[in-house]
Amino acid sequence: MYLYELQHIASNCKQCDLYKGRIKPVFAKGNNDAKIMICGMVPADDENKAGIPFVGRAGKLLDTILRDTGLTLNDVYITNLVKCYLAAGEPLQQDWIDNCMPYLINQIGIIRPRVIITLGKDSSTNLLGMENSTSLGSIQGKLFNYSDDIFIIPTYHPSYLLRKGGTKSGDYQKVLDVFQMAIDQKLIGEYGVIPF
Repeated sequence: MYLYELQHIASNCKQCDLYKGRIKPVFAKGNNDAKIMICGMVPADDENKAGIPFVGRAGKLLDTILRDTGLTLNDVYITNLVKCYLAAGEPLQQDWIDNCMPYLINQIGIIRPRVIITLGKDSSTNLLGMENSTSLGSIQGKLFNYSDDIFIIPTYHPSYLLRKGGTKSGDYQKVLDVFQMAIDQKLIGEYGVIPF
């Protein structure tokens, strides 16, 4: 399957009630050939209106994180765990995640990133197949195998950082460290050496 075909299918999905709040489908942005994938949780109001992930306040902070680690939009592919809009403050339901997971798994299969940075607990624990009771703090900044040649590094979501002071948050540097770790893994992958 081609990426544009997957995007078309996801954009017309009606497998759960979230589609009813969809204004514009939110699938991905960035470079389809990137070795670093960034996976957030769910589009918010700004993303729903624009049809592009991470364009609101959290997106602006993600732009700052990319800039502070020397990355550009050409270096990454950005998507979400759930593709349809969810109102701020409303918790993700597992059936919504389960309905969207095949889209994300297929995106990963098509893009073939070297590293996936998961932003937030929901995207991290679900993509890693962990129990919902797993705390993000216990896995933040750790390197996990997704497959033989793809790694996942969970970290805090920019919206969490915003609630804690944005770039002044005590966790901001931890997020920068994760992005640097992803850059290092990408380069290691390009040279064919796996540090284990």
